[in-house]
Amino acid sequence: MVTTLTWGAFLPIVKLGFNDSEITPFRYLFYRFLLASLLSIPIVIHYLKQIKNKWKTIKTIVLLELIETSLALSCLYIGLSMTSALDTNLIATSLPLFIIFGGIVFLKESQTRHEWLGLVFALFGTAIIALEPLWTGGERITGSLSGNLLIIAHNILTAIYFLLAKKRYHKIPKLFVSSISFYVGLITFALLSLVEVNFNFSLLSSNVVTELSSPLILGVIFYAAVFGSIIGLTAYIKGQDGIEASEASLFNYLQPAIYIPLGYFLLKESASFLQVFSLLIIILGVYIASRKKK
Repeated sequence: MVTTLTWGAFLPIVKLGFNDSEITPFRYLFYRFLLASLLSIPIVIHYLKQIKNKWKTIKTIVLLELIETSLALSCLYIGLSMTSALDTNLIATSLPLFIIFGGIVFLKESQTRHEWLGLVFALFGTAIIALEPLWTGGERITGSLSGNLLIIAHNILTAIYFLLAKKRYHKIPKLFVSSISFYVGLITFALLSLVEVNFNFSLLSSNVVTELSSPLILGVIFYAAVFGSIIGLTAYIKGQDGIEASEASLFNYLQPAIYIPLGYFLLKESASFLQVFSLLIIILGVYIASRKKK
């Protein structure tokens, strides 16, 4: 529930920062993980004194976080910069579809007829939203379609990450996991921020000074670092300790109740009939795939 609240509001708030500035996804993520890394220093020091085989543990965390923090988040925020926050959230709602399918394939979870039926429903709803720019036409076709496909790539990478994390993070303190992930993100997006300005340090410094002087950007970064990273991610990983991966993913059902009204008030993005219809199909499909017999 904590993750639902923090992540449900997350993308509309970040999109607000993208709309009102020239900040790039890589620089935004660099600022986010810089703040999160600074705030997590006491946590890292605390757990380094307790964890056995610490370097082996850190190696495991770094390899997994390269999938989620570096690759998946790159796809998510580049996609968000190209399409609407509403489309991004709607497609992200189908993440349980990918987790359930991954659980069937990789974790050998039992598969039944209703699971496959639900997956087909959810996939159909996701496809409607992702391909919507093709039939709405206009300038949205190139940017929005590419952005939507990047969000689907994020879902695939995140599903792989959570399925691997459930097996390998079981005995590792979750605050330590999320703290190490911040340093992976910090290094990744510092390098990518340099790459996008062709290693022009003076230009990057100028952009950083301009963007960090904006109260809006600072507010977005603070929310992302504290609520999106430290609180949200830790709560999600910890929650998976007590329930199955597919059950944890069902809390995504509640996120539309957060991001749809927030997107309207912050960004003036209203949901179309087609988007609401597709969302209901996705939720129905994931519910059918996830329900268990009494």
